[in-house]
Amino acid sequence: MRNGTRLLAVSALCGVLAACGGLNLTSADAGRIDPDQQDDFDMRTWDIDEVRNMAPQGSAFSQGLRSGYLDLADNDREFFLFSEQDHFIRKAVASAKGLAVTPDMVSLRSLGDAQVDELSAARARLMAGLDGNGRLKAPGAAARAQVSFDCWLYYEARGNLNRAAECKAAFEAAMAEVEQALASDIGNVYIVFFAWDRAEITPVAATILDQVANDFEQGEVPRIILSGHTDTSGPADYNLALSERRARAAAAELIARGVPADAIEVTWFGETQLRVPTADEVREPQNRRVEMLFAE
Repeated sequence: MRNGTRLLAVSALCGVLAACGGLNLTSADAGRIDPDQQDDFDMRTWDIDEVRNMAPQGSAFSQGLRSGYLDLADNDREFFLFSEQDHFIRKAVASAKGLAVTPDMVSLRSLGDAQVDELSAARARLMAGLDGNGRLKAPGAAARAQVSFDCWLYYEARGNLNRAAECKAAFEAAMAEVEQALASDIGNVYIVFFAWDRAEITPVAATILDQVANDFEQGEVPRIILSGHTDTSGPADYNLALSERRARAAAAELIARGVPADAIEVTWFGETQLRVPTADEVREPQNRRVEMLFAE
């Protein structure tokens, strides 16, 4: 149906029913329609049905996002505010159209400091996997990781901690698949991320360190090289010290997990080796990290 026909049909229906408050109409001006609300009406009435019924097209990652966001909008509708269900439907529609759909920003939600720290590190980990060829190497798992992250972020902000824990567990499982698929590309490099100006190990980072310790125990490599890094916000000498604290914090966690101290080499580089190139004084989550490399 063409947009003009849709507008006429809606206007006529509103004139008959005189009950179109949801479309921002008044009895004195039943033919004037708010464009943004009309877009939402079109999305719910036509676009979403087309997306549900469309034959698979586009990349496997985009199709995974389409189905994942649709499932989230449908299965969790009882927990969503109306606007939030629309948010995830929009992401499903955009994915079906082949548009670039990224994980939600942590700053969009109202969260406590500890939640911000953990979710910021998780998002940086997710973006590292996606940008590191995860969309191609493990498209299904990458899509599940992104949808699960958005789910986790939403429920943390809403205070539904049980559902948040379920989404977090799904995120962790999907990211493990992505990182396993990328292992051959990155030469057994593991990465943990940090909140801005912090050196504490987040729960998300702890799961990576568990994996590193387990893989070290199962393998035959003699040592692990840790390198601490920062973004470019703050003075260079301060960042050098911060990168050392991060590297030593990760080393302490590995030792606590049974990795011998003499098998760990700790190095730090401040803001001199950026994962994502930026200008000075830029807070970039993917640059706030410790990389761990298995070495002979």
